[in-house]
Amino acid sequence: MIIQTLIVAFIVSYIGSIPPGTINVSVMQLAILGKKRAAVFFALAASAVEFIYSGITVQFHIFLNNNETIADYFRIITSIALIGLGLWNIFSKATSSSVKVDTRITGRHGFLRGLILGFLNPMTIPFWLAITTYLENDGLINVDGFGFWVYLIGLASGTFCLLLTVNASGKRFTKIADNPFLVHKVPGFLLLGLGVYFLGKLVLF
Repeated sequence: MIIQTLIVAFIVSYIGSIPPGTINVSVMQLAILGKKRAAVFFALAASAVEFIYSGITVQFHIFLNNNETIADYFRIITSIALIGLGLWNIFSKATSSSVKVDTRITGRHGFLRGLILGFLNPMTIPFWLAITTYLENDGLINVDGFGFWVYLIGLASGTFCLLLTVNASGKRFTKIADNPFLVHKVPGFLLLGLGVYFLGKLVLF
């Protein structure tokens, strides 16, 4: 189960980091400008913040599991949130060109910039809270004991590897980041489907 938790966390985090945002577009633009070293430091810092935010998320998830009355209502809320997030992605028109970033950073300054932008992106907390809740409810992950750390490592490493992929692909990532079907429609329908599925399970069972 430990290996499964690591693999599932990695895959979900890698895919979940694809839609264009300040973090991955910053890495892309640094790569295009030839600042690949700064981009690596930036990616490392952003992944470290992801680790911290993921830890907060899982701890809150564990708290909810220990309070079943609250958890029942929260599962309904997170199902609706997934549906809303899915619809937002489906109708979103954001592309890499709509994200404005400062690309004047060099070398290790990229690490500090990555920390700052990472901490300014707390919306990852509700997203991972919803995903974590349903991954565990369906038996795909285990966040008890050592599984807690394995799950966090999987999420952080998934984000880091995606950012390394962006850094390596450079300008080629623009074609993906500006493709609304790949970065918005596909994740949107997946999130919408998950939300409807889990809400249906709560209502019907």
